[in-house]
Amino acid sequence: GEMIRTSTKVSFLQEGEPLAQTPVNGRSYRGDFLMIGVLAHDSNTANFLSLLPDSFHRDIKVLPMKAEQVPETAVLLNMLDLLVLNNFPLDALNGQQREAIRQWTQTGGNLVIAGGAQFSKTVGTLADLSPVDSRDVAAVQRLTEIQAEGKAPALNAPLTVSTGEVKGGGRVLYREGEIPLMVAGEAGKGKVLYVAYDLAAEPLASWSGNTVFWQEALSRAFGSSLRETGPSFFLERMWDLSEASERIPALKMPSVGWFALIFGIYALVAGPVLFYILRAGRKQSYMWGIVPALAIVTGVGMFSFGALQRGTGVLVHQAGFVELTGNGQADARAVTAMFVPTGGDYELTIHGPGQTQPYQDNRYGMTEPQAWARLDANQAEIRFHDVEFWSMRKAATQQVLSDAGDFASDLAYANGTLVGTVTNNTKYSLRDVRVVSGTQVQEFARMAPGESIKVNISFQPSGLFPNNRRHPIAGRIVPQTGQSRMMRESREEMIAQMMEQKLMDVSTMGNVMITGWTDQPLFDASVGEEPVQLDAIALVTSPLAVKPSQDGLSLYPASSFNVVMSDNTSDLEDTGDGYYMSPGEITFDIDVTLDGKRLEIHNLYLYTWSSDGASFGKQVYNWRKQAYEPYEDVFASGVLKGGQAASYLSPDGVLRIKFAHHFPDKRHIGKPSVMVEGKVITP
Repeated sequence: GEMIRTSTKVSFLQEGEPLAQTPVNGRSYRGDFLMIGVLAHDSNTANFLSLLPDSFHRDIKVLPMKAEQVPETAVLLNMLDLLVLNNFPLDALNGQQREAIRQWTQTGGNLVIAGGAQFSKTVGTLADLSPVDSRDVAAVQRLTEIQAEGKAPALNAPLTVSTGEVKGGGRVLYREGEIPLMVAGEAGKGKVLYVAYDLAAEPLASWSGNTVFWQEALSRAFGSSLRETGPSFFLERMWDLSEASERIPALKMPSVGWFALIFGIYALVAGPVLFYILRAGRKQSYMWGIVPALAIVTGVGMFSFGALQRGTGVLVHQAGFVELTGNGQADARAVTAMFVPTGGDYELTIHGPGQTQPYQDNRYGMTEPQAWARLDANQAEIRFHDVEFWSMRKAATQQVLSDAGDFASDLAYANGTLVGTVTNNTKYSLRDVRVVSGTQVQEFARMAPGESIKVNISFQPSGLFPNNRRHPIAGRIVPQTGQSRMMRESREEMIAQMMEQKLMDVSTMGNVMITGWTDQPLFDASVGEEPVQLDAIALVTSPLAVKPSQDGLSLYPASSFNVVMSDNTSDLEDTGDGYYMSPGEITFDIDVTLDGKRLEIHNLYLYTWSSDGASFGKQVYNWRKQAYEPYEDVFASGVLKGGQAASYLSPDGVLRIKFAHHFPDKRHIGKPSVMVEGKVITP
């Protein structure tokens, strides 16, 4: 779809000559569109989502889908930002399609599941993704929490809804009495919104406040993920891997020592040796022919020697990046580079389901490579035509690996340290392993499948703040032997750049993770009919779970708590991770509860930031006094002690903070983040 233009045609060729062709009737949408796929009994279901207010700052396209349009591989669902299942028989999809939806959700997709009385039929084998264990149905006589601009829809008849028990981790967003109507939850890296009623049911389907209400509901359920467009195209996320794939280990420069020896012999023969031989025979005039001929022979010899050192066969190298989701699956990306010694046509096959396409560098002065791609369910064949000798062609691949495995962690904070064990239950043999907690990094030489390591890292909560990271953490995960004198020269340094933004993301503050390097290829590859010797390197990463200590204390990272903008008096421009705001005030509410359970707080760590370094006035709301107090009087170096916390948390566990600025132009304010050192209060 990225290549579709108004002039795009599909042609059938025989020996290079077109037999027939026709225009491609389709449209390519920009990468910043909010694409919403809908699988529903009624094709008009969820059309109201196309009329959502503009707070997402994205054009919206609602795509009613049929069963046969659902892909059988997870990465092809990445065309969607949101998938809605409503009153749709899930068994109308085959097993591969259902598994594709599961994997897509668990690797970062946003899923809405609804259906009312037909909920069980809709969720089917994906029931484990739902944050509600639905078991029955009930009739609701009125709606009180579903409102828009202070008005709720009037029911002229009872509304049938599904009922059940909210699972651990589910956040009830709206309820009617004891019946949860909307519940948000997580599935791996993805997010799921359970809706208890049929989206096509009246009077809700035609209620005038439906779009305003759903704007709020989607924001509460999915946060900024629906505002983040990311790179426009698939290939733009592969640049670092592409650069690393070009560093083929077997593709070495010819030995300078051997060249110096050959050239020295040539100089000796072409100079004094040949001169004395020809002078003895009085044939000095032959020098005019012999010396050029000898130079040609030497040049051809040196070229042939260099070619032999590079090898006479095709060289294939793969650079990859693997993010484990913690449930045995992984989101894997790689660029496979093929170096050819002679010109001609070559076919590179990448095996396995997923998305693969030719990688074109689009560098200045380069001609666009001729490439044909054939994508099957279990492999992709890329045919490169008229490849120049001693040149390179590349293909980019993204797959969801269902058999990647995971890391089993038995970690806890105790006496100022993070201690415990981590076991490698993946299929990868790792080297240069790092356990990362903020600025603290512990190094391990190797970690084979099934092997465990002992972790012992000093713990300083203030070291987890992003502004305390004076040196890029990504550089710490590069092995010393892989570090180069020139910036971004080695394979490891290039691939590690993909980690930098993730490690510096405020929402990951407090998370513990493990990284390691493997020389195993992520995806099998072949050239033509023959398998190839595939050199490979990949960075494997995974978050690590941390258990409470013996006394129940634990550090809950920023990702545990939901942050929403609750009020403002200025003109805002949403950036996903914050806002550009005109002079005025903005208020954030931070839900400092864990899965709806209250926390006994020992220390609460607050991180506030601005991408342009603007200085904001800050106030914290005292719920007991019903008044704001200066930030400096409440927090000492960003820390709120447990003894004071009760005054600044609402009965529902909300911390409220107000920011203000009076600059003449717009300034950026990032969403604040908190970490909590404490324990869950036993009900």
